[in-house]
This record gives sequence, structure tokens and C-alpha cells, in this order.
Amino acid sequence: MDRDLLRQSLNYHGPSLLSLLRSEQQDNPHFRSLLGSAAEPARGPPPQQPAPGRKEKRIDNIEIQKFISKKADLLFALSWKSDVPATSEVNEDNEDPYAVMPPLEQFMEIPSMDRRELFFRDIERGDIVIGRISSIREFGFFMVLICLGSGIMRDISHLEITALCPLRDVPSHSNHGDPLSYYQTGDIIRGDPFYYIN
Repeated sequence: MDRDLLRQSLNYHGPSLLSLLRSEQQDNPHFRSLLGSAAEPARGPPPQQPAPGRKEKRIDNIEIQKFISKKADLLFALSWKSDVPATSEVNEDNEDPYAVMPPLEQFMEIPSMDRRELFFRDIERGDIVIGRISSIREFGFFMVLICLGSGIMRDISHLEITALCPLRDVPSHSNHGDPLSYYQTGDIIRGDPFYYIN
């Protein structure tokens, strides 16, 4: 956990955030050790007083503090780690540079039924797809596919293929709470554990 960022947030929001963090993050071992020392005064210059004639910022917004306390394990993490290996995105220094050919659908007019058939023929288990979440249900979320992220390049945004990511395959970002609460309708997702609907 990032102690300095946590300390800054506690200094800004005050003791009400500290009590919310203690109640919300009591099961998190990282916060058990940090919350005892996080209430120390901030190092560095004291916060500036607002200039006369200006309204003071409202710092007692309880909704923001509740959000911070619930998502603290993500907000104060030292680094973000992706579950998807980034090997396809990294260009090795010892390789010669080359251009990536765009999908043929951009140059040739292929009927949508043929494009749909080619997609379902070429997609394999473990292929990475990229899509936008269209709805979230208690059993998982539905998404409309935009393109393939690995394997054969396909532009599938106009085919409106819907995929389901069941709750059991949604990666958990913390040891408590609903894993679907980290996603919203409209989010763009990259992954592979999807079941194709149409």
C-alpha cells in the first residue's frame, strides 16, 4: 500500500475517513498495519488557507469518503498489475520493425454474414477479444465485441456479436465485495473467458 497517498487522503478528508477505512478494510492485512500509523501528521508544508472572499472547499463529502473506503485496496495499491500478459504489445529490441497489416475487412467489401461466419470459424479458445460492456447482471456481464486482440486481425464492430462473461470468470480485485462492482456499462474490456451469444 502507498503510505504517502493514504496519509494525504486522510489529511484531506479527516478522521471520518479514518473511521470508515477501519470499519471497511478490517479484513485486509495491508490496512491493519497501515491504519495504525496513517493518522500521523503530514510531512511537508502545512495546507494553505483559502484566500479571503473565496468559498472554502467542502471536504466533508461522505459519499466520496464511502467510495474511498470501499475501494481503498485498489486506490492505494503500489502498482497496478494486469491479468493479461503484455507480450503481444511489446516490440523486442532485437527484432526488425514491421508494419501490422490491418484487417482485410477495411479494404474489401465482405458481406456481414460471411464476416460473421469467418469470425466464428477463426475464433479459438484463449483468443483475446476486446468489447464494450452492454449490461451487467447478477450472473455476469454482457458485452458487444469490437475487435480481436490476438490471433487473426478481425474488425467485428459492425457485426454486433454479443458475448457473456460469467461471474465465475470475472477476476476478483479484492478479497471482499462483489467482483462485478468494479465494472460499469460502457467500460471497454479485454480478455478471453467469454461465451459468444450471437
